[in-house]
Amino acid sequence: MSNWNLEKKIINIDETNHGKYQLNIYDLVPDKIDENAPTIYIQANVHGAELQGNMAIFKLLNLLEDEHINARIRMIPNANPYATSVKMGTYTYGRFNPITGDNWNRMYLNFFDQKEGQGLISEEEIKACEDKKAYKELLKAKITEYRNFHKAYGIDENKNLFITLQELASDADIVLDLHTAGVGCRYIYGPDFLEEKMAQLNFPFHLVIPPEFGGAMDEASFYPWVKFHEVHKSENSFEAYTLELGSEEVIDSKAGQTDAINIFNYLVKRGVIDADEINTKKNTQYFCELKNYKGFFSPSAGFIEYHKAPGEKFKKGEKIMSVYHFDKLESLEQVISPIIAPCDGIVINHAPSSNVKRGMNVLEAFTQFTSK
Repeated sequence: MSNWNLEKKIINIDETNHGKYQLNIYDLVPDKIDENAPTIYIQANVHGAELQGNMAIFKLLNLLEDEHINARIRMIPNANPYATSVKMGTYTYGRFNPITGDNWNRMYLNFFDQKEGQGLISEEEIKACEDKKAYKELLKAKITEYRNFHKAYGIDENKNLFITLQELASDADIVLDLHTAGVGCRYIYGPDFLEEKMAQLNFPFHLVIPPEFGGAMDEASFYPWVKFHEVHKSENSFEAYTLELGSEEVIDSKAGQTDAINIFNYLVKRGVIDADEINTKKNTQYFCELKNYKGFFSPSAGFIEYHKAPGEKFKKGEKIMSVYHFDKLESLEQVISPIIAPCDGIVINHAPSSNVKRGMNVLEAFTQFTSK
């Protein structure tokens, strides 16, 4: 029998002349909180076409229905309803703000790149925070300070949503941001100091990134704690990851069940859930540093055929893609332009369309990696 209640809160985050866009926030609150258990924040669908995280949240909630939890778990499906509403024909145009052109997942606030009185966190302020609770309060206060400074002229639409999401995540000790690729396998981004811990999420492919701010939710979440533990010369136990759950524009309930089981088992390991782990297939795991994660760019415009699926390995010298030029049918040998692998690797994702422009990023791959 569960020991928690489900609380729902709604926040208006955007609007049109015809209606409002709202965040639906679901908090699983235990009857008694174990102060040693980490607080969890999970969001999905910041990019409009990246739908599968919503299914993972739904399936996880089902798994938790009769379980005993020790800490608050906050879940936000469809964390950017504005993006999911922007359709072009049958396709969801939801990676970039259609008004500003900015990537929705690069809009979070870097507290250490602000000016005094505008959200800046100084080293002296970090030193004054004697514990994690005090630092979390400082993070919230700095978001308020940022808002107040910009109140007179207003906050641009890019920042308005994303500082709200940061604020909603500011109480967490673990942040999971659920995404998908164009056409992709399941992989995870995590900072290098968490390489061993992120393996416990049982994803097959791991992209190990520097512990720096790059504008995404995982970086915006862990980077303040990197600074905190540098100043206090203490061990960093804060965790934040981007989980890539397959391909965009897809809802898959069976795969969502597997995703939810992996998250459930991870939360068991963290002491958030009092339960036995659910039996599931253990994946062979591959780890690649960000510097060895390479993008392939189309050498010309045309129509591309992908010869390797996400998750498949390739060898140096192997043909991994072909670009077709159907305006050269008078010379058949010029119709096909092969793209040859310059090294061994693993395909992680590729573009969802075969209609490509010259210089378009069409495929991304691990090129140097280790396995466990």
